[in-house]
Amino acid sequence: MNKKSFAQFAGKFLKKHVSHHDVAPDDSHGMLLYLEGITKSFDGFKAINDLNLYIEEGELRCIIGPNGAGKSTMMDIITGKTRPDTGSAWFGQNINLLELDEPAIAQAGIGRKFQKPTVFENMSVDENLELALAGPKTVWSTLCGKLSAEERDMRDSVLELVGLKDLRSRDGRVLSHGQKQWLELGMLLMQKPRLLLVDEPVTGMTRQEMEKTAELLLSLEGTHTVVVVEHDMDFVRSIARRVTVLHQGHVLAEGSMDQVQADPRVVEVYLGTAAC
Repeated sequence: MNKKSFAQFAGKFLKKHVSHHDVAPDDSHGMLLYLEGITKSFDGFKAINDLNLYIEEGELRCIIGPNGAGKSTMMDIITGKTRPDTGSAWFGQNINLLELDEPAIAQAGIGRKFQKPTVFENMSVDENLELALAGPKTVWSTLCGKLSAEERDMRDSVLELVGLKDLRSRDGRVLSHGQKQWLELGMLLMQKPRLLLVDEPVTGMTRQEMEKTAELLLSLEGTHTVVVVEHDMDFVRSIARRVTVLHQGHVLAEGSMDQVQADPRVVEVYLGTAAC
């Protein structure tokens, strides 16, 4: 990648993903995310159908459901990629997500990690994390400048958290698939998101990598609010506190893993056919 194309790519990353937190979400009532009466149709097909979802501050929520249940569309609506036809979406009690575009929602403190990791292949692990920390600075000032003591401490803490401290000098291109997933998660954590949306984090991982990813996500519970969309039911069982089951664009069931597994509706439409 030449300098011009890199600068363009990195600039787009910063604009879309780096958060400045101009206004903090009001979670004084204990809820961080409110989705109410959300409906979204594509060419007559209702991908989301009167969806109501509430996420508490500091919780780790798992979202499951068969293909076509509306999981990706729900994530798109939360992050501003897709606009619903009806309904409301609030981040805390004071930030109306439907009035914001994607960069503004990221700036408000919502980070999204997609299934396929996106890291800077020709930059070291350290440099990837430092770029994510850049904020309003330019790309080149970030790469050429020095971090403050506070920024170095934060980078080192994230390195420790995601288990990449011993690989900090290695380029992104030599990392394994799982290590790239952890690096991208670390890049999001550098931005101090209040809400972290994680889309199928263990796809393509080894069993050992899955176990480490479970430990990582569980370590975020309480200090971050995390919503995980995942198909691998063994992985969901390993991290789930509260599970929401989507079916045909609405909430079919919600509760502990044992509760949703025992629900005959869930067994019929999802667990009994796709995951057990």
